[in-house]
Amino acid sequence: MNDKKLMIKSKGILNQIGLLGVIAVLCIIFTCLNSTFIAAANLMNIVRQSAVMIIVAMGVTFVMISGELDLSIGGVACLTGMVVSKLLTSGVSIPVAILIGLLLGALLGLFNGILTTKFNLPSMIVTLATMNLANGSASLITGGTAIYNLPQEFEFLGRGFIFGIPAQVVFMVILVIICGIVLSKTLIGRYALAIGGNADVAKLAGISVIKYKLLYFVFCSLCASFAGMILTSRLATGQPNLASNMMMDTLTAVVLGGTAMSGGEGSIAGSVMGALLLTIISNGLTINGVNSFWQMIISALILIATIIARRKKD
Repeated sequence: MNDKKLMIKSKGILNQIGLLGVIAVLCIIFTCLNSTFIAAANLMNIVRQSAVMIIVAMGVTFVMISGELDLSIGGVACLTGMVVSKLLTSGVSIPVAILIGLLLGALLGLFNGILTTKFNLPSMIVTLATMNLANGSASLITGGTAIYNLPQEFEFLGRGFIFGIPAQVVFMVILVIICGIVLSKTLIGRYALAIGGNADVAKLAGISVIKYKLLYFVFCSLCASFAGMILTSRLATGQPNLASNMMMDTLTAVVLGGTAMSGGEGSIAGSVMGALLLTIISNGLTINGVNSFWQMIISALILIATIIARRKKD
C-alpha cells in the first residue's frame, strides 16, 4: 500500500513539473508573439481571470478524487447568481442574500449527493439533470432576461480590492490553502483518496462512504455558488446564461492537474496549475486576436488529449 501511495505521489509531482514546464513555454511563446502578454497588468489579469475557475476546481477536485463527477457546477453558479440578484433588487441585505445563495448551493449539492449515494445513481447523469434543472430555473426567475440595478456594495466580491489585491484572488488563495491542508493533512482528504481508490475496501475499513461523498458534493456546490456570486458581482447584473463554459473549463483544468476521473488520485496544486494553464492559453489567444470559438475548441481538444494520455499511462 505504501509503495502504491508513493507511486501515485511521484506521478503527481511529475505531472505538476510537466505543467510548470508547459506554462513556462507558453508564456515565452505568447510573449514573443505579443510583448504585452508579460506586462504586470496582464499577468495580474490572468490571476484574476483564473480565480473563479480555481475556486470551483477546489470542489470538483474533492468530488473527482472520491470517484464521482459533478457536471452541475455551471447551473448551480447561474441559479445562485440569479437568485441572489433577485433578492438584492427586492431589498434583501447583502449578507442575507449571500447566505441564502450559499444555502441554495448546499441544498443542490445535497440533492446530487443523495441521489448518487442513497439511490445508487450515476453521478454524471444526476448532476447533468441538476445542471438543466438549475439553468431552467434561473431563466424562469425573470423570463430569461437579465437583472440590473444591483447594490454597488455587492460589486466588492468581483471588483473590490483587499490591500491592493483583487478580492476574488484573496478569496481564492485562502480557499486553496484550506483545501490543500484538508486534502493532505485531515481525515476528510485521506478518506476522499481512499474512497476513490476503492469504495468497497474503504467501507470495510469503517469509512462512512455515503456521509463523506455527501460532504464532497455539498462542498463542490458551495464553491460553485460562491463563484456564481463573484461572477454576478463582476458583471454587476444577474445573467440567465451565466457560467455557460464553467463545467467544461473546470473539468479540463482538474483533469489537466492530474486528478483521475476514476478517483483515488489528485492534488490541489495540480488543479490550480491546470486552471492557470487554461487561463494563460485563453488570455494569450485573446491578446493575439484569436476568435473565442477557437478557444472553446482548443479547450475541448486539450481535455480529450489529456484523458487519452492518462489512459495510456494507466
